[in-house]
Amino acid sequence: MHTAEQPEELTLPTLRRSILRIVWPATTESVLQMLVGIVATAMVGHLGAEAIGAVGLSSRVTQIVWAMFSAAGTGATVLIARAVGANDREAIQRTALQALGLAIGLVSVLTALVVWQARGLMVNLFTAEGTVLELSFMYLSIVALGMPFMAIMQVAGAIMHGAGNTRTPMGIAFLVNGLNVGLTGILIYGHFGFPALGLRGAAVATVIAQAAGAVLALLALTQLHAIIAVSAAQRYRPQLEVVKRMLAIGVPAAFEMIFWQAATIVLMRLIVQFGTAELAAHQLGLTAESLSYMPAIGFGIAATALVGQSLGAKNPRLAERYVGEIVRVCALLTIVTAGLLFFLPETIMGVLTDRAEVISYGAIYLRLMAFAQLPQQIAGVLNGALRGAGDTKAPMVIGGVGLWLVRLPLAWVLSVSLGLGIRGVWIAMTVDLFLRFGLSAFRYYRGPWKRVLATGTES
Repeated sequence: MHTAEQPEELTLPTLRRSILRIVWPATTESVLQMLVGIVATAMVGHLGAEAIGAVGLSSRVTQIVWAMFSAAGTGATVLIARAVGANDREAIQRTALQALGLAIGLVSVLTALVVWQARGLMVNLFTAEGTVLELSFMYLSIVALGMPFMAIMQVAGAIMHGAGNTRTPMGIAFLVNGLNVGLTGILIYGHFGFPALGLRGAAVATVIAQAAGAVLALLALTQLHAIIAVSAAQRYRPQLEVVKRMLAIGVPAAFEMIFWQAATIVLMRLIVQFGTAELAAHQLGLTAESLSYMPAIGFGIAATALVGQSLGAKNPRLAERYVGEIVRVCALLTIVTAGLLFFLPETIMGVLTDRAEVISYGAIYLRLMAFAQLPQQIAGVLNGALRGAGDTKAPMVIGGVGLWLVRLPLAWVLSVSLGLGIRGVWIAMTVDLFLRFGLSAFRYYRGPWKRVLATGTES
């Protein structure tokens, strides 16, 4: 585990090595997930626009569930980072156990609700109908079964991230995503004697891969790194004080994600009205855009872990130095990846689908998003730093303002009132990303995060 050093002992090369030790595995994991997502989406994409739309709509529901149990993960990351900085081994194990117990309990209830109401969710949330409705219902009812496994993987990863360990989550992601891609190809098209299950095969492959990932994550926590002792896990009892501290930090972060997912559902309802090609272009565009923003996710994870560890060691100056260096490196990487979106949009979209109309619309989306990548990724680092300090309310408020007061109203005005169609939606998204960057930068450089305690309140 990485423990923050004192400023006088930390030269610039040492600081950069500390950042790199966390960033490169987290970035590799994100890139791997991006590439696997592109491959899997390309496989589904060749099943038709209806299949693409069904996966996109179903993912909105599963992402909301993920946002709800992410409160445990975010709270665990921050509290464990603080404990690492303070060299408190007992607090690390106690927080990890409570985070896993909370996440598993919550997601199990949510999974049952989603499976029970899968068709109703598709009809009422998205007004889906016809083939898209039937496919989305079928896909959601299967992938929902894997949500408890995903909860274990995500929270275990959050625990290890807080401890400064991003290599193990990267290794697990490599194995899980490789299994997912292999099974998806086999089950969609019916190789090696298996029946060709089409979209159903993609859903089954996802659940199997997630189950394997959950097993690996638990083994990593209990055996490989011994963050949780097996004997302690056997004596597990809920500890309300730890849970309260975790939720004080994690709930605002969860609501930030819920705001985003709910806004995305409203936006999808608007996009569905423009046609199947537009819906498919939006969904594939999101996947293609991950070419730029997924590599930068590792920098946000590093900012959260290193700020938390620095403040746990009562060293806010070190936290500032970490964030400044992370922002500089992230900006350089983002300039390169955004350039790919702007100059090669048709090529990138062509990997995902062979539908000319979808490629044409998707190229418009990627060029618009290319302009917003730099503010989007830097805001991600600054928000990661705020979370590491326990200041999770600020990113929640900023996200709510940008999404609900800017993105959604502006999307409706531009796309419907001014008749710009799907282009109006994408312009509104771009404006929102610039605004949220400005608000995040103001909050970070104003500096109150240095006084935020682990309880999520300012002193």
